[in-house]
Amino acid sequence: MDGVDRAILEELMSDAKIPMADLGRRMGIAPSTVFKRIEKLKKDGVIERFTIAIDPNFIEDSTVAFLSIRIEPGIRDTIEKFLLNKRQVREVYEVLEPNDFLAKITVKDISELKSEILIPLGEMDGVKEINTILTVRKVKEQAYIG
Repeated sequence: MDGVDRAILEELMSDAKIPMADLGRRMGIAPSTVFKRIEKLKKDGVIERFTIAIDPNFIEDSTVAFLSIRIEPGIRDTIEKFLLNKRQVREVYEVLEPNDFLAKITVKDISELKSEILIPLGEMDGVKEINTILTVRKVKEQAYIG
């Protein structure tokens, strides 16, 4: 991946619907070159998928919480499976001490957070601690390019 690929990715993260002609013009290269590079980035797995960003004011699941979860060593797979199978779980990271997982959750309200995530997770054998951080508003959300 070179500087042109990185520039294409930056532009797509800003607006994934930008026409190839406009993107090529911005970058000073032919639209066909842009298209070929995007296809290669998809084929190589750099671009996993195209998605949209939704203003949370227009959807029900607008309460965002982060869970920091500490577990016994032997139940990692069970916790991962639980989190992966919940539609409310948007992101999951394995983290270093003092906890084991960090999960981003979006729900309709705190009641749903409790009934669908916190209570079932807390009742699982081997879950030592769950710390919940409720968000007030999103300040920034940006995909990363290294």
